[in-house]
Amino acid sequence: MTRKFFQLLFILTYLSSSAFAQFVSFEEEIPCNFKSSDKQELALSSSYYKEGSKSLEWKFSPNSILDIPSESVFTLEGDNGITLWIYNEKPQQDSLRFEFYSPNGHVSHHFGFRLYAAGWRACWISFKHMQGDKQDKKIAGYRIIAPNRTGRVFIDRLTFPVKKINDRTTPDLQMPTNNSLTYRDLWHWCRVWQWEQYQYDLPLSESLTTDEKQELATIEARLTAILDTPKAPKKGISKAYSTFKAANIRPSSNGFTGAPVVAPDELNRRKGELSWNNLEDMLSGFAYDAYYNHSAQSAKNYFLVWDYAINQGFAFGSGMGTNHHYGYQVRKIYTTAWLMRDAIWKAPNRDNILSALIFWSALQETRIPFQYGRDELLDSWHTLLMAKTVSALLFVDERERARALAGLSRWLSGSLQYSPGTIGGIKVDGTTFHHGGFYPAYTTGVLAIVGQFIALTSHTRYVPTMEARQVLKSAFISMRNYCNIYEWGIGISGRHPFGGSMKENDVAAFAYLALAGDLSGESNTFDHHLAADYMRLCNNDTPEAIYFRKEGITPAKAPQGFFVYNYGSAGIFRRNDWMVTLKGYTTDVWGSEIYRKDNRYGRYQSYGSVQIMGYPSRKASGFDENGWDWNRLPGTTTIHLPFDLLDSPLPGTTMAHSKENFSGSSSLEGKNGMFAMKLMERNLKNFTPDFVARKSVFCFNNRMICLGTGISNSNASFPTETTLFQSTFQKGKSDIYVDGKLKDVPFHQELNDGKRHCIQDGYNNYYLVNGDNVQIQIARQDSHHEKNRAKTQGTFASAYINHGAAPQNAGYEYMVLIQPSPKELDAARRKAPYQILHKDSIAHVVIDKQTGITAYAAFETYLPQKDELFLSIPAETMVMQKQSGSNLLLSVCDPNLNISEKAFTTKEPSRPIEKKLILKGQWKCKTLQEDVTVEVGQTETVLTVTCRHGQPIEFILLNK
Repeated sequence: MTRKFFQLLFILTYLSSSAFAQFVSFEEEIPCNFKSSDKQELALSSSYYKEGSKSLEWKFSPNSILDIPSESVFTLEGDNGITLWIYNEKPQQDSLRFEFYSPNGHVSHHFGFRLYAAGWRACWISFKHMQGDKQDKKIAGYRIIAPNRTGRVFIDRLTFPVKKINDRTTPDLQMPTNNSLTYRDLWHWCRVWQWEQYQYDLPLSESLTTDEKQELATIEARLTAILDTPKAPKKGISKAYSTFKAANIRPSSNGFTGAPVVAPDELNRRKGELSWNNLEDMLSGFAYDAYYNHSAQSAKNYFLVWDYAINQGFAFGSGMGTNHHYGYQVRKIYTTAWLMRDAIWKAPNRDNILSALIFWSALQETRIPFQYGRDELLDSWHTLLMAKTVSALLFVDERERARALAGLSRWLSGSLQYSPGTIGGIKVDGTTFHHGGFYPAYTTGVLAIVGQFIALTSHTRYVPTMEARQVLKSAFISMRNYCNIYEWGIGISGRHPFGGSMKENDVAAFAYLALAGDLSGESNTFDHHLAADYMRLCNNDTPEAIYFRKEGITPAKAPQGFFVYNYGSAGIFRRNDWMVTLKGYTTDVWGSEIYRKDNRYGRYQSYGSVQIMGYPSRKASGFDENGWDWNRLPGTTTIHLPFDLLDSPLPGTTMAHSKENFSGSSSLEGKNGMFAMKLMERNLKNFTPDFVARKSVFCFNNRMICLGTGISNSNASFPTETTLFQSTFQKGKSDIYVDGKLKDVPFHQELNDGKRHCIQDGYNNYYLVNGDNVQIQIARQDSHHEKNRAKTQGTFASAYINHGAAPQNAGYEYMVLIQPSPKELDAARRKAPYQILHKDSIAHVVIDKQTGITAYAAFETYLPQKDELFLSIPAETMVMQKQSGSNLLLSVCDPNLNISEKAFTTKEPSRPIEKKLILKGQWKCKTLQEDVTVEVGQTETVLTVTCRHGQPIEFILLNK
């Protein structure tokens, strides 16, 4: 009795529960709820399978029905759907029809699955992308209706109902209307079938001229030279054979059996399943062995793997369910296909191999001009530009090669224009966007690949246009500026806080772009400025370096000055060989990119960070992840949290934007600059939503004046701090001094006497600060790795201002001298080289006595009482001014990008912002400027300055 009771309870519980995510196995038996028109139509088969070792074989008669009632009625909610794979033995111009019916038999949802291709094809679709009236939300089952003929298909890997279908389910030849995200630019991976519908608007030549043939031959020879290696990589060949053995590919009927090949979103490696990277391992390894070592066996294996890959779904017109980010895993398939091109052209399966390569390269997008506003360009350039190039040159007909290459060059030129809003691409200030933000860690590799294309096509009709190359040059120049030689600051590092740098191929691209033609307007045979940058960055005696040296090019000096990058809410301050990265965030610029397993503790990267890199690398400048206290990035004002509270707050990705728009930098003459921000924290898990502050940094020569006011929050559990520095400590190598006295580990000192103190950080930087809750320490620190939370240790020296728990209207002021001479240090210690004219929640105003520059960070409308020049500066404006005789040099900047749509990415462009400033006296513009208007009154002058893209507007006024 008890046993029956529990059985009944189990059945009732099951029937009343949500019937989601039911995976159907065809390994042991045909499920009892699978009903066909004729019982003899269904059988288990080992002829083909996509999971385990068997599939369901359906031998259908004309218009047969395979009915599959659900074990319980369920109600549609969210993104429910169905996923399965279908094997079709012979291409047919008809379809299977899937119908989903309600308890009363009404078919409210349906879709067709085309049988146009042979082999395994994915059938992934959500109910919201099906057809039908969609009136019924209760589903009692579904049926599959066969075409009006006799035939058979095989079904495997079936899950129904799926609780949440993958967002990036991919439309393809089988289900072309499947997914509305096809037309969302962000998922460019999923648009290959949409682009396949494009037709070339470029005519196919009847024949090529001698010049056209010669240029094609030149590009092909260059491509071979780029992709050639001295010898076949043994590890690659060995991996190909080991993967091939594990794949166990065997002919079966008119297809194959073996380890299933699926997209990573459904991959189960414990079952021995394969994905694109395994195909890459086999195809590239066998290609190397066949090409370099003339191995007949590897050549045979190469084409067998191709046949198997196409049969498994890596084929023309196949989306494989969800194909996002596949470009990373197929790059060597393309580069080695180029080495095997002669063999491919002679292969029996040539047309299927070429159509698969061309389709998955997304070359079809380039059949028409670039569509402005397309998102995720960095992704596309990085992972598929070489694939597109190879595919364009793999056409058997040289006329088609010429047309494809012309279309690709035109498309690339069109994409190399400044992209609007926060979508991917290059911005007007030279920053490069990925994932809706400034992303140097993704820019490297991108510039290398685009540079390679320019090297391939240089001085041919296929080289990108002059305008396109000038846009590209701005990205190269910006990267040069924000890299202290090769590496960039932690504040702009995205989800790789201690990683990322320019590589050799990025550096090589400087030379490639230089050699393609002069972009400086100096009418040289090549760009001397890019060449000089290349000479500075290149450590090898390359042919390009030898040529440039012969032409009289000497290495450029490190960039000098102040560079404004407000698409990233950032500023770069440079002198000599050091670099400072200043970073904030706004409604349009995220503060950090935090993943569940990347940059877990990176919340504070943009809380006004002021990171000095005075040596060639982060590590040599004192920045090491081992033992790093993630609460103490220099310059930031933070709530010092335990690492478990600082950890990634969301289960997926956190890319928190501010609710404030005043954060960024400005400059004067490109030499000196400033940074200011309204800091506020969002209302997320373990955040403190009332945490606010006003912060500024004024940068003159080798001095930084750092100010903070209005620091307030209600977090009474943990202290709020402003970090002066945190850097690795090595006795005798990076010693620190407090007021000239050497300190050693362990060490802790509190400065709280109100007097001026001088702290040296061990890397030749000096911090002059009044003793007001200033903490200095040298200690062994325990921390956690940003990816896996593994414990790390290190010894660090640090100094910070402790504002206490739950501070209200706290503030700070300190000056940093960066690698000063003894004379400069002595002078600064005796008398401050600056004067604070104003410091509160309204404005921070500083005059630098040495340069004569006065700089204003107006957080709110600033109506100074005693200013010699201004009567009014509008809220959220940065102004820098310097007077010389009757000339007044001014720069005005609002760092706000002024984009109305607040989304992960937006195509909305930056809109102009007018700023009205009122000056004492009568002034006029020295030269007319479109973005500056002057209205002169009896005793005052009204300036209207139009700001856009967060760029400073600089001009000269003359006293009338």
